[in-house]
Amino acid sequence: MKINQMRVAHSSRYGTAEVLGIREVPKPEPQADEVLIKVHAASVSRTDDGMLRGIPKFARLFFGFPKPKLTILGMEFAGIVNMAGSEVSNFHVGDKVFGMSPSKYGAHAEYICVSANSQISKMPDDMGFTEVLTCEGVWYADGILRAFGLKPGDTILIYGASGAIGLAALQLAKSYGAQVTAVGLGQHQELFKTLGADQVINYTQQDFTQIDSKFDFVLDAVGKSTYFTCKKLLKPKGSFSATDGGPWGQNMFLALWSKIIKNKRVLFPLPSIPKNFIQVLKKRLETGEVQTIIDRTYPLEQIADAYRYVASEQKTGIVVIEMGVGK
Repeated sequence: MKINQMRVAHSSRYGTAEVLGIREVPKPEPQADEVLIKVHAASVSRTDDGMLRGIPKFARLFFGFPKPKLTILGMEFAGIVNMAGSEVSNFHVGDKVFGMSPSKYGAHAEYICVSANSQISKMPDDMGFTEVLTCEGVWYADGILRAFGLKPGDTILIYGASGAIGLAALQLAKSYGAQVTAVGLGQHQELFKTLGADQVINYTQQDFTQIDSKFDFVLDAVGKSTYFTCKKLLKPKGSFSATDGGPWGQNMFLALWSKIIKNKRVLFPLPSIPKNFIQVLKKRLETGEVQTIIDRTYPLEQIADAYRYVASEQKTGIVVIEMGVGK
C-alpha cells in the first residue's frame, strides 16, 4: 500500500453486506481546524446497517438517490491523533481520542478527519480503544430519556434491552435513579441484573405486554413493538417511545398528534447532540456509570461478516471493527 493511501470499507450502491468492498483510497488531509486520526477501532451499528441498505427508503432523499452520498460508513471511532491542523490547540499528535462523526460518518477506514471542535475527546486514562465505543448507543438512549424527563423514582420498561441503545438506556436510567424493567432473551437476564435492572423479563417465556405492572415510560429500543401494543403498560400520564418509525412510520405521526393535543403519550425525539456530549460521556465511562458491552470483534477485512451479524438482530451491545494496528 502506498504511503498516502488507506484501506476503507466502501459501498457505492445500496444493498446488503455483499455490496461492501475493501479498497484503497487517498488518505485525507486535515483542514486547519481538523485532526487526522489513525483509527484503531470502530463499530458496526444497526444505523450503519440501515444506511448500507438505504432503509427506510424515504431516507434516501437525504442520504442520496439513487446511490448513497456516503460511501464510507461508521459513526464512532477510537484512535490516535496522527496530524493536527494549524488552528488546532486542544489536541496534539499522539493523543488517544474517541468520538463520533454523525454527519459525515467515515470511521470504517484506517484514517478519519474530524473537526477538533466536534464530538471528540481524549480517551479516559487506562481504557482501551474498544472500551470507549459506546457513543452512538448512549447518544440515542440519552436523547430519549431526556425527552421523557426521566427522574429519580420513575419506572421504565425497556424492550430490547440487549442492543447498544437498550443497554445504554438501562445504565443511564439507573444512573438517573429510575426503576428499570429490562425485557430480552433468557441469555441476557444475568447481564441485565449486573447492570442494575430491578426486574427482568424473558420475552420468549412471558408476554411482557400482559404483565400487571404500569410504567411511567416504555422504550422500544429495537423497533419491534408498537404504541398500540404497549399502551396498556403505561400509567395515565405515561409516555411511549421507540428507536425507529414503526410500521408505516406510525411513531412519527403519533408523536406529532401527541404534540398537537399536548399529552406526550408518544414521543419521537429527533437526534440532537449537546455540545458537551462526548465530555459528559467520558466522565460516565471514567466513573463506571456507563460500560461498553462488546459482543464480537472483526478485522476490517471481515467487515461484511460484521454487517451480516448485525443484520441478524442477534447482537448484544457493540460489534467492533479493529483496523489492524501496526500495519
